Amino acid sequence: MKLALKLPRRNPDAPRLSLRERAAALKASAAKVMSRKPAGKPSAALAALLAAHEMAYGYALYAEAYGMPDLAERRQAEEEAFRALLHSPLHSDADRAAYAAAVISRQGNSRGDDTAADRDHPMAVAFRNITFGEHAREPKEMRHLGREVAPDPILAAIAASKAATAAFDAFEAAIPGEGVSPEQSRHEGALCEADMKAQKAVWQTVPTTQAGRRALVEFARFRVARVTHPDGDVDDAGHVLGRILDAFSAMVAADWGNTAPPIGEPAPAPVALDYAERAKLSAEQIELSGLDVLSLAHLFEAFQAVRFSWEGVVARSYCDRGQLGDLPDFESERAAFALARIAEEIASRTPSTDEQRDEILMSRTSYEMMCNGRIHDNTLLADITRAWTV
Repeated sequence: MKLALKLPRRNPDAPRLSLRERAAALKASAAKVMSRKPAGKPSAALAALLAAHEMAYGYALYAEAYGMPDLAERRQAEEEAFRALLHSPLHSDADRAAYAAAVISRQGNSRGDDTAADRDHPMAVAFRNITFGEHAREPKEMRHLGREVAPDPILAAIAASKAATAAFDAFEAAIPGEGVSPEQSRHEGALCEADMKAQKAVWQTVPTTQAGRRALVEFARFRVARVTHPDGDVDDAGHVLGRILDAFSAMVAADWGNTAPPIGEPAPAPVALDYAERAKLSAEQIELSGLDVLSLAHLFEAFQAVRFSWEGVVARSYCDRGQLGDLPDFESERAAFALARIAEEIASRTPSTDEQRDEILMSRTSYEMMCNGRIHDNTLLADITRAWTV
């Protein structure tokens, strides 16, 4: 994983600050950044991506609102334009402000979802892009968003069921109320059987897309309306609603990534993901060997602030864990694993100047205090005594 961090350079003649003074300066700098208003306009490259997505977004909403025949193509084009914007590099505060507004607006409306439950979610991707500059596209196996996929099988099943129902209704309207011939009776029975068979196929089909899930809900409403009498009584409500609940249960199980259970059997519980292991693997991808001592020290401070920030999110009483899921814990653990790797790397370096020696000891001391509350490492204590004893 490549890092795009702008690491400041210190004046070697400036007086050394204590850990407490450096922590206070870091908090003041963070508060200044958070309160600063972005100035200027976004870069030309980002402005072009914003305009392209805005146009594609408008076309998709128009096609959806008016039932245009090219709805699938419009949605595909909008998804592609959004992914191009989502993974674009940001070069200024104006870029970050415009980028954040566009992503939040899209995810908070009809074409998006503002609840980030995993690292591949657009809101999580946008956070890493804005905070760390990690704008690269996700691995190949995770590039299903915006790519061509097989048609949702539920759409064909619903179309077949509605066609069978329409054929049955047309035949019922054409035959007389009395004096039905045996041939007409047999034909009516065949049409009824075909209608029931097609309806059963819908309940046993699990949708694979958001559009398919919405279509299944509308189909359920359509079927309930057909058996609902004006006085409010429902003909065979237990059977109809039971099949609908079976279909919805399978749909929810598939949405969580599980194999759909047979109709009539309870859906299995979602498999718990090991977020700690994923966080460790992610932290191990950070390349540190090419960084010098000063860069490692600055990177250590950056990840220290990130970890404290995410721990603060977890500790807040108003943190909605139902929406955020394990994302705060994941990011906090990822920062903690990164800190451990940086501390180990910087401790292995041999300083060539007093400044590098001081940076190494400051980082080692900070990590030791963070982990143990005091200095347990006798080797570190001896190194501090040799270097800083007057």
